[in-house]
Amino acid sequence: MNSVEYSDGSMLFKKKEKASNFYVLKSGEVQLFDPDKNKTLAVLKPGASFGEQAILAGGVRSVSAKAIGNVVCIEISANALKQMLENSPGIIKSVFEALLLQLYMHNDLRGKGYPFNMS
Repeated sequence: MNSVEYSDGSMLFKKKEKASNFYVLKSGEVQLFDPDKNKTLAVLKPGASFGEQAILAGGVRSVSAKAIGNVVCIEISANALKQMLENSPGIIKSVFEALLLQLYMHNDLRGKGYPFNMS
C-alpha cells in the first residue's frame, strides 16, 4: 500500500487500461466518468474506494478516473487486496458495497438506471 498524490486534472487511470491497483480516497475528490459517452458517473469523496471490480476480475478499467483538485489516495495492489480479503472478513463487506455501486453505475450506462435512491 502506498500513499499517492495527484494534482488537479491528473488521470488516476483510463478506461480500457489493465487494472492492477485499487484506491481509497484520503483527500480531495475523484471524478469517475465514461469518456466514450462524455458522462460523469460519480464524484467520489474522501473515504470512498474505487477500482476494486477490475482488479478482482483481473480485467480492464470500465471507466476513467480524474482528480478534482489535489487528491491523496492509498493505492492498493491486487495481491495486497487478495491478502486483505483472506485475512480480514470485515473488508469483504466494504468491497461488496463498492462493487454493488459499480454494478448500478454500469447499469446506468446501459440506460437501466438505479433501483434505489443513490443520494
